Amino acid sequence: MPSTAAEEALEELKPALPKDLKRGESTEAYRDRDHVAYALSQIPLGTRRALKVIAVGAGFSGLSIAREVEVGSLQNVSLTVFEKNASVGGTWYENRYPGYVCDIPIHNYQFSWAPYPHFPSYYAAGEAIHQYMEDVADQHHLRKYIKTSHKVVGAKWIEERQKWQVQVVQTDGAPFVEECDVFLNATGCFNDWKWPNIAGREKYRGELLHSASWPKSTNLAGKTVALIGNGSTGVQILPAILDQVEKVYVFIRSKTWITAGFAQKYAGPNGTNVVFSEEQKKRWEENPEEYLEYRKSIELELNSRFRLYLKDSPEQKEALDFSINQMAEKLAPKPEIIDKLVPDFAVGCRRATPGNGYLEALCSDKVEIVWGEIGSFEETGLTSKSGVSYAVDTIICATGFNMSFSPRFPTIGQNGVDLQKKWDVSPECYLSVTAADMPNYFIYLGPGSPIGHGSVVTALQRVTQYIVKFITKLQVENYSSVVPKPHIPKAYQKHALAWLEKTSWSSHCVSTYKNGKQDGDLISLHPGSRLHYFYLLDNPRFEDFDWKSLCPDPDLTFAWLGNGFIFDESQSEISADLT
Repeated sequence: MPSTAAEEALEELKPALPKDLKRGESTEAYRDRDHVAYALSQIPLGTRRALKVIAVGAGFSGLSIAREVEVGSLQNVSLTVFEKNASVGGTWYENRYPGYVCDIPIHNYQFSWAPYPHFPSYYAAGEAIHQYMEDVADQHHLRKYIKTSHKVVGAKWIEERQKWQVQVVQTDGAPFVEECDVFLNATGCFNDWKWPNIAGREKYRGELLHSASWPKSTNLAGKTVALIGNGSTGVQILPAILDQVEKVYVFIRSKTWITAGFAQKYAGPNGTNVVFSEEQKKRWEENPEEYLEYRKSIELELNSRFRLYLKDSPEQKEALDFSINQMAEKLAPKPEIIDKLVPDFAVGCRRATPGNGYLEALCSDKVEIVWGEIGSFEETGLTSKSGVSYAVDTIICATGFNMSFSPRFPTIGQNGVDLQKKWDVSPECYLSVTAADMPNYFIYLGPGSPIGHGSVVTALQRVTQYIVKFITKLQVENYSSVVPKPHIPKAYQKHALAWLEKTSWSSHCVSTYKNGKQDGDLISLHPGSRLHYFYLLDNPRFEDFDWKSLCPDPDLTFAWLGNGFIFDESQSEISADLT
């Protein structure tokens, strides 16, 4: 008798079977030997078995996989994308803090298949990016795959059926379970925001804000504000609120590099933002080849700068000298700040932060910098470690995200392994996409992603193509599941950590890449350049995986070769070039 998984596979194959089987159109030796092998013998090589795919998250990643189904790169796939928010956009839907701007040039922070020449500026505001994603969902007919206001709260692999059971809660609705063959975690790594680890937060009686959960309306006019954090978010918020507030206490725990923008060659003077004229945008619209060439030039600039992240390279020395001089120049009105803010670690150890206007804002008479650790929250504000109290109307926490990479919900794979608990201890991941004990499970922007430089949008497009190859292989070659061999994620991570020691990211600094620690493991980063990462994704090593056949008899390994013909030559109306 076939296994439960095989029985379900037979149902998935039924639509492809000939309605009137003629003599000689099947391999009769398989008729009583294996039901799946016999069914495969009736259909041409390349026939894609029907599969159900569930993805979690309708940000750039969720839209990317939906587009592959829409255009037919993924055929015979039923896709559902569950999104907890009321619309698409992911982090660009959720974030709305003052000064929210993408620090990657916007012409490279968009889908290659959805170029948009009408962004107003070189570093685009969050609202413009979110609107772009809404437009992409509409113009490319992707909303039919997406169920908004649906939150995934758990997932479990059912080994005997080779299926995932996904637990979902709809806003104001009852929880339900939906099954799938392939499960994609497209939640990303910039959505699990965290409060600062400072005692007494519940005591504070004023307005408490987090940059990643900003209210739709808040008024800072004339207020005294405390701003905690000088990472990528904090440096955007300060200049954006400075004109409104009465006073800002900026609490700075760590030194940081404030650098010129990414791909500054195409930005304004000293890496400042550029606002594009209507004439320029119209020219790009009317000349798509010229616009593509411009985007490729920026991409080349971004990719060619990777060597500066090698801490002993000439490029790192050049970046160090440039950044020191630029920061000193901008902090000249308050020279006492320079030694306290300019780091002694490598450029790039913390995420390189363009921070247009931040250094100038620190020199404002409205700003008072409080150096060092914060002792506690108090009813009226904050107290420093040294015991000085600061009474404020509003506290803004620009304290980032939890970068442990653990799934936001229990994810239970083979042998009862819960990836959420396992990755809280050791987030081992292969190529940022797959994990041990997690069959048919793929991750976008998992541990080991190239988030340290360049656009994540172009990176996740490559991840999508990688996933498409695996799903197609499952469909065509009679596999029910695929999972990395047990030693592969561990071995890959060991290599990554060893290689990353030579980089600026391993310098002695508190950084997002170490999940807010000073000397933590660099589990978040890829061990090489973006182009290195792309090469590995473009050339998957299927031999690093265990593939489970729907025909357990090893003598039937090649039953998927089918009826001796290929799919394209078996259509009633042949459209493919068969020469």
